[in-house]
Formats: sequence, C-alpha cells, structure tokens
Amino acid sequence: MIKNMFIYLFYGFLSGFSQYTPLSASAHQGMFPMLFESYGSLHLVRFCVHIGALGAFVCMYWQRMSHIYREIKVVSLSPKLRKRPPDMNAVLEARLLLMSLPAVLIGAVCSVFVAKLDLNLFWLSIVLVIGAALIYLPDYIRGGNRTIKTLLPIEGIVFGVCAGLSIIPGVSVVGLILAIGQLRKCDRSYMLDISLLIAGLLAFFVCVTDLITLIFGGFDWLSVRVVLAGLLAAGASFGGGISAILMMRFLAVKTGFSGFAFYGWALALFCFILYIMV
Repeated sequence: MIKNMFIYLFYGFLSGFSQYTPLSASAHQGMFPMLFESYGSLHLVRFCVHIGALGAFVCMYWQRMSHIYREIKVVSLSPKLRKRPPDMNAVLEARLLLMSLPAVLIGAVCSVFVAKLDLNLFWLSIVLVIGAALIYLPDYIRGGNRTIKTLLPIEGIVFGVCAGLSIIPGVSVVGLILAIGQLRKCDRSYMLDISLLIAGLLAFFVCVTDLITLIFGGFDWLSVRVVLAGLLAAGASFGGGISAILMMRFLAVKTGFSGFAFYGWALALFCFILYIMV
C-alpha cells in the first residue's frame, strides 16, 4: 500500500508540473494507468489532481486575477462615476481571456470523453515529436516585444483553441501558446503570463466537468484508500504546479524553454518503444 501511495504522489506531482509547463499533462495522465497498477476510481484521482493544479494557479495568480476583476468593475462604470481611470492593460487582458473562453469551455467538456478513450501510443509519440519541435524552434527565432496593447482579439480566440486542443494527449496549452506568441514576436515573459492565465482558466472548467462526472457516475467506488490516494495526488499536484510556475518564470528571463523539447522527444521515443513492445 505504501508503494502505491508513493506512485500517486509521483503521479500528482508530474501532472501538476506538466499542467503549467510546455509538457502535455493529458499525455502523462493518460499513460499513468498503462504503466502502474491502480485501484478504485481514477476519476476521483483525476479530479483531485486538477483541483491541486488549480489551487497552485490561484495561489500564484490570485493578485493578478483580482486586479483584472477590479479594473473590469471600474471600466463598467460611467466615466462620471469613476474615481480613477482604469488600467487598460488589465481590461485588454480581460477581453483576451473572454475571447478565449468559448474554446476553453468546449475543451473542458470534451476532456471528460477524451479521458475515457484508450491511449494510442503510436499517435501519441507522433504528437509529442511535433509538440517538442514547436517548443524548440521559437527560442532560435528572433523575438519581439509585443504585449497586450498590440494583441488582436482574434489572437485570444487562437489561444483559446490552443487550450481546447490541449485535451488531446501530447498537446500542451502552455507550449502551444508560447510557440505562437514567440512566432508572433511577442514578449516571452508576457506570453508566459498569458499562457498560464489561460491554462488556469482551463483547469477551473476541467475541475467543474470532473465534479459533474463524479456526481452523476455514482459513488460505488468510494473507499478510504481511494480518498487517501486522491488527497495525496492533490497535494503533490499543488506542489508540482507551484514548482512549474516558478521554474517557468525563471526560464522566461534566462535560457528560454527549449530544454523541455528534449524531454518531449525522449517521452515520444519511450511511447514508440512501448507501442512496439505491446
């Protein structure tokens, strides 16, 4: 039993870490039941992992989200009633997030059905290779300094689609948005913040869909062991999410994110070897 608890700790940390890095959280979560013997319901553990990752996002971005909310309230008032001018950067960020919302919602709903599908290791290895290339190349393309003032509403829709596609095993919402942002000559550190905001938005709605699935699925699987596994996974996911955000902020101003590409290619090779063996 102790061995199984350590496995769930590892699973939770890796899932939370990959949620906010250019690694595919859905790929790691999909491979877990293939590599390790599990007990009880993985639906609860999946929900707990997402709750932990969402908690990490809230902990790190609570002030940023609160500021955006306050500025929306200010700009919604009549100019005569405003005690101060609104922060237009925050207002534009709110608009960008709003434009991404429909695709994020669709992705969160579809994640429930994707999680029930059998993982195809061959296609996963191909998607991982492509995803790693998208992580690797932008760091060697001359960047720019575009921020929210020069981003178009259509780009918010594109970022939302990136979030929706991240439910496909092998695709990373952070990796896709960072790659597109850097190719569009955006500031790397700023695009990291945008990608993490959208990843956090996706995590919230995935938690909601997971909870609905648990409620309507019944509680025949419920046991002390399963609940303990979920709590351990949630705590580890929270720690993994915090670690990932701190690491990404450091890399954004230092070396860039291309190092994650080598992990992606290694994981793709591992998946391909598993495919051949199975």
